[in-house]
Amino acid sequence: MNKIAVCCCAVALAISVPAACRADAAKWDPRMANVQAAVDTNGFKWIDGRFLPLEGRAFDDTARFYDRLPANVTTNVNGGVRSLKRHTSGMSFRFVTDARRVVFKWTLLNPAASSRNMGAIGSSGIDVYVRRRGGEWKYLRTGAPDTTGKGGMLSVGWVPGEECLVYLPLYNGIETFALGVTEGAKILPPPPHKGVQKPVVFYGTSITHGGCASRPGLSFVNIIGRSHDWPVVNLGFSGSGRMELEMADHLARIDASCYVLDCLWNMNETVVMERYEPFVRKLRSLRPDVPIVMAGQCDVFCGKPNAKELHAKAVCDRLAAEGWKGLVFLPKDKMFNGDREGTVDGCHPNDRGMATMAEAFGDAVRRALSIERN
Repeated sequence: MNKIAVCCCAVALAISVPAACRADAAKWDPRMANVQAAVDTNGFKWIDGRFLPLEGRAFDDTARFYDRLPANVTTNVNGGVRSLKRHTSGMSFRFVTDARRVVFKWTLLNPAASSRNMGAIGSSGIDVYVRRRGGEWKYLRTGAPDTTGKGGMLSVGWVPGEECLVYLPLYNGIETFALGVTEGAKILPPPPHKGVQKPVVFYGTSITHGGCASRPGLSFVNIIGRSHDWPVVNLGFSGSGRMELEMADHLARIDASCYVLDCLWNMNETVVMERYEPFVRKLRSLRPDVPIVMAGQCDVFCGKPNAKELHAKAVCDRLAAEGWKGLVFLPKDKMFNGDREGTVDGCHPNDRGMATMAEAFGDAVRRALSIERN
């Protein structure tokens, strides 16, 4: 069996690449129809993504490896969450390699397709970033789903020793992921994050989920993680962030540095009145020392706060008056600039809107964590 050295600590460990991984690749990748010959003759070795350093995956007890929530989510949580937990939004591979070329292959849970307001690259593609000598992350390449819609492949020349960041699809799941490197190359663990070490956990709606960024690296959650060098967990569920009490249990299982709640779009006024305060109180009871950011209902028009936002702000103020620490309320007028060009439909951010939302949410998290602006 082909092997590659993967250094997970001070000692290099030999990790076997399952034969099934190579066989799966042959099924969908037209350029690897004879994948065994390519591995043997071209000098490439393949690593299953399950053996790579993966961030944004918060639970080990999942039905599928790349699911965002555990297998024990019950019918007390709406069906949208139970389905969309299979999307890989917020997950990323981060590692260092001395390879001179890296190849990424992935198969998709669902066929890649463009929706009414989001393209196939954002929903089902991957994004590759590079960091040189501990500097800032720089965009490098995007991997688009191929013409079959079943997956994709991206080959990138690499400078040995540079740090690699690969974002997974926002609005789709993956069945398999494989990294190919030249024979003899090493995969090294990434350096520690310069910011907080525990993840910032975002729970919310389609906007948090990543709709409608043009590519995975441009969702506001991913921008925040990259620009602040924070680990992030994305629990945005399109149309389905409804603050059921069970979801507080799932969030609380994550040893987080901060929780960000952005659910108002997915609940009507009655549901907000019923669920918002009990949800926040339960989450704080389970994680009493973790700051919480509560977000308003954003749109580019930024009119007066609606009843849902006023209620959320009143909850925040009431809990602060009770002596709760680490609470921050983020009003919607901070999330977009004033030119109304930040969305695809008045609600879901385009890339311009994602950038301004990243600034607003990043600032709110900094305040919640008492981190000074650089």
